[in-house]
Amino acid sequence: MSTVTPSTVTPGRPGTTAPRPATRPPGRLRRAGAVIAGIALAAAAVAVQAAALEQEDLVGNLTWTGRRGDEVVASRFSARVTGVHGAKSIQTTDAADKVEKATTPGIFVVVEVGATAHREPQRFGPPVLLAGDGKRYTATDKVKSSLTITEPYIQPGWWSESVAVFEVPVAALTGSRIVLGPKQGLIGETYLPEVEIDLGLDDAGTQSLISQAEDVYPLGGRK
Repeated sequence: MSTVTPSTVTPGRPGTTAPRPATRPPGRLRRAGAVIAGIALAAAAVAVQAAALEQEDLVGNLTWTGRRGDEVVASRFSARVTGVHGAKSIQTTDAADKVEKATTPGIFVVVEVGATAHREPQRFGPPVLLAGDGKRYTATDKVKSSLTITEPYIQPGWWSESVAVFEVPVAALTGSRIVLGPKQGLIGETYLPEVEIDLGLDDAGTQSLISQAEDVYPLGGRK
């Protein structure tokens, strides 16, 4: 941090005449003033950016990790992945028996998930597929959320079973994980809890998922 020290004025010696103040600041002083002003503005911008980064740190998530088949226990809920399927298209049927079909130039990944709450009912926000290269893919909007794990309230005492559906390029499959977290935080909760579950798609698992991808994967309909 720069410190500006006030200059000391020395009284004129007897018999000398004090110089007259310049009516306009010399060009060199004007340039120095502009440089100082620029430095001050840059410092202010850095301070604002640092404050923003600190604020982002305060609203991060607290993550519990696990593998496919594990019960991953977070602070407010537990979740597990029971199956992973590939599909070339998704056929959905709503409660009124209306049938729709969604296609993709990549591949649909249908993740079967279950969850239970520890104390109070809650709902999940949009699931995320975290690819092996770090890219994040939100659940596809080609499947109505009412047919996925974001629809039911996750209740204490029993497991809710549903799916999360992603539309991704084939290159995103290997090493991918699903991230699940609540739709909103609780009062006084600093960090949102989330689980990150490895789908078990190594090179061999990825090739198996692609080769066994269903032409049409059905979702919904009356039970």
